Amino acid sequence: MTYRLGVDMGTNSIGWCLLDLGADGAPCAVRDIGVRLFHDGRDAQSGASLAADRRGARSARRRRDRYLLRRRDFMAAPVLFGLMPTEKTARKSLEKLDPYEIRARGLDHRLELYELGRALFHLSQRRGFKSNRKTDPGGGDAGKIKRGGGRLAEAMKAEKARTLGEFLYRLHAGRKPVRARLSGVGAKAAYDYFPQRAMLEREFDILWRAQADFHAQLNDEAREALRRVIFRQRPLKPAIPGKCAMDPAVDSRDLGGLRAPWALPLAQEFRILHKLSNLRIEFPDQSTRPLNIQERDRIASQLSRKGTISFNVIRKIIGPVGDIGFNLEGDKRGRLLGDQTAHVLANKSRFGPGWRELSRRRQSEIVERLVDTEDEAELVGWLMDECRLGEETAMAVANAPLPQNHCRLGRRALIGVVAAMRESSTEDVCPATGEVLAIPISYAEAARRAGYHHSDRRPENLLGELPYYGEALAGHVSGSGDPDHGDEIRWGRIANPTVHIGLGQLRALVNAIIRDHGPPDGIVVELARELKLGKKEKDEINRKQVLNQKRNDERREKMSRIGQRDSGENRLRMRLWEELNPDDPLDRRCPYGGRQISLDMLYTDEVEIEHILPFSRTLDNSAANKTVSLRVFNRQKGNRSPHEAFGHDENGWSHVLERAQGLPKNKRWRFAADAMARFEGERSFLDRQLTDTAYLARITRRYLSYICPAERVGAIPGRLTAMLRGKWGLNSLLSDANLKNRFDHRHHAIDAAIAALTDQGMLQRIATAAEGSRARLIEKMPEPWEGFRDELRNALREMTVSHRLDHGIEGKLHEETAYGLVRNADAENGCNLVRRKPLVSLTDKEIEAIRDRDLRQKVRNFVFEGEAAGVKKEKALADFSEKENVRRVRILKKETDV
Repeated sequence: MTYRLGVDMGTNSIGWCLLDLGADGAPCAVRDIGVRLFHDGRDAQSGASLAADRRGARSARRRRDRYLLRRRDFMAAPVLFGLMPTEKTARKSLEKLDPYEIRARGLDHRLELYELGRALFHLSQRRGFKSNRKTDPGGGDAGKIKRGGGRLAEAMKAEKARTLGEFLYRLHAGRKPVRARLSGVGAKAAYDYFPQRAMLEREFDILWRAQADFHAQLNDEAREALRRVIFRQRPLKPAIPGKCAMDPAVDSRDLGGLRAPWALPLAQEFRILHKLSNLRIEFPDQSTRPLNIQERDRIASQLSRKGTISFNVIRKIIGPVGDIGFNLEGDKRGRLLGDQTAHVLANKSRFGPGWRELSRRRQSEIVERLVDTEDEAELVGWLMDECRLGEETAMAVANAPLPQNHCRLGRRALIGVVAAMRESSTEDVCPATGEVLAIPISYAEAARRAGYHHSDRRPENLLGELPYYGEALAGHVSGSGDPDHGDEIRWGRIANPTVHIGLGQLRALVNAIIRDHGPPDGIVVELARELKLGKKEKDEINRKQVLNQKRNDERREKMSRIGQRDSGENRLRMRLWEELNPDDPLDRRCPYGGRQISLDMLYTDEVEIEHILPFSRTLDNSAANKTVSLRVFNRQKGNRSPHEAFGHDENGWSHVLERAQGLPKNKRWRFAADAMARFEGERSFLDRQLTDTAYLARITRRYLSYICPAERVGAIPGRLTAMLRGKWGLNSLLSDANLKNRFDHRHHAIDAAIAALTDQGMLQRIATAAEGSRARLIEKMPEPWEGFRDELRNALREMTVSHRLDHGIEGKLHEETAYGLVRNADAENGCNLVRRKPLVSLTDKEIEAIRDRDLRQKVRNFVFEGEAAGVKKEKALADFSEKENVRRVRILKKETDV
């Protein structure tokens, strides 16, 4: 008997269920069920990748090891050339010499060879910061260091100091600090000075030339050997871009198949054409149409010359077509990005207008050089020689803020796709005028005409088990391609540790199921929302949740005042009522009939929560598809869209549209004449419900299609699972209440069972059941088969939750802090440890733990007075540190285990 596999994939769990399929292909029995638990590879509190801390510690160890190796090699060279004594004790005695004084004196006077050796050793210890253009952009710590280097160069010029050593000696002699220190806090933190590698290299050359006149031993061989060991730096490992999603590279030498930088002019044109192919004009009646070819070309021409243009400018470019909006326009998006590369490089401080006169090939050559070259001096020299730029202009070009990262397509695919998007068109009818328009083709159609498919990557033949995901998802990861390397290095891996671990565990689980039960006839996956979101999306959701919590608290207070029970449905009624007119509660009207809905009416039988587009035809039970209306008009609307119900009355419909304009944007379009067609798109509404279009859902479906035909692999959105779980009362299988118990891991298995049940036949039964349930949405859903709940309950009782094996007891044994013992702990309120910590990073609790009582009181008073004056604690601590010249303080700690 064949079976279907249902999978509920979370951030640290996978629920799974196997359902036997009858002769008609419908589920008829539970064959097996289970849950797999694993760690998501992130810190539980911060959410940061656990690999980040390991990587930081590993980098610190490597930097230290390389410094010690360089110092060892350096000490051998001066001894060889007579610049250091052979005896270790004699070399140690040279530490007493002032290196700053020697570095300054050596520019004009003869030094003893050992003195020169001491100066060179000092250069090797503090050899300055060497910037890398690709890894050290203008922001962050590297940007602060670079700006500090600029200030240092200006100060040296003002002091007429020939070398950094001479400048530092003058500071040192005047008892001023010579070490680079960060002052200020946050974004305002800055270095007064920061030595750059080039300054130290120049000083080495000047000092060597000055002393070579006095010592015959200082020949070219000695100079090259010492210079090499002092300033050597291991080149960075080249970062290989990922493979093109349509035409992946065979290996790293196939540049046309590697993802192209967004900075390339061709990639910028692709982004503009792609965005404009998705731009639709919205008319007051909520109908929409795409841009025609002439409008697209005029807007694209403007975008190619400017960094951004506003939607108001786009309206002027389109011309007098009435009061229009755009589907991409919103409160947080009032502009479209133009050609960022051309905008930056055509700046008058760089190439100026001459940039646009260059051929596309020449522009691409320059951009490729800007993107690939790591050494700034090398790049500036190339720009001066090849592009005939002055040094200042070349420096400005080298530091131009070009678009970062890479697009999903490689150079080879971009050429074909952009040509198709630029030159091809199709036809559409304008809903406002009935005119037939020539419109741009879509990205998918452009890919097809270029000989590609923008998303279909199914294998030619099914495999017996899932391979490593990197092998199956070649267009999404990049590896070495070397068969001698392990899977992760050979094929590459997804950077997100949660996704990497999750796909690895999915592979292990599915392959184990195949070994026991054979390959599935179909697979349905539901992915947790957290898996599909990046950090920005998660932060935005958290922000909205905080805002929604605040608004819900306000609604609870309102309901309490009018004597209404605090429930989810009552809060939803209040929210939907507020959306009718956010600004004026005295003018909130039924969207269909226009009659006033007062707060007193809201919780009566006169008013209902209603689906704007009928649930039975969309299965959309989200808040975006709901509003409140008077019962009489809801009955009149029936199982129809707003336009189908009220669009025949032209005068009345204009008032409906006018009221709809006040609703949120995600509801307004549902009042359009073609709302149902737009909802369904190219697929039926049942197909739409069975497809989660999020990126991770797509690649998971593609991965699973290696062991199951792609047309039988589905990824469903979570809203369906939640609805069916409640309607079948499955939450009560784990507890008495019909509520999801997240502390019982078996709820993942229940979700997997629901996913396995969710096919077109099931959705059709839901839609049919919803037809006659206008008063209350599907009060009770029929079971998939008789005895389903009892069978599932028994399977849940017998199942065992599987845990991924941990590596055992590993991790840090103690905090990464050096502590000192307090001899008289009783005198320090029982605190027996002490440590040093930067003053600016102290918390309130740590301020009270400063060991020096007088200093503690001073800091406490300074912070208190600052906060009273509106100064933040971090700023007050930074000001105190600068005023009192106190950078680190001793903090007491009580530790019972010591």
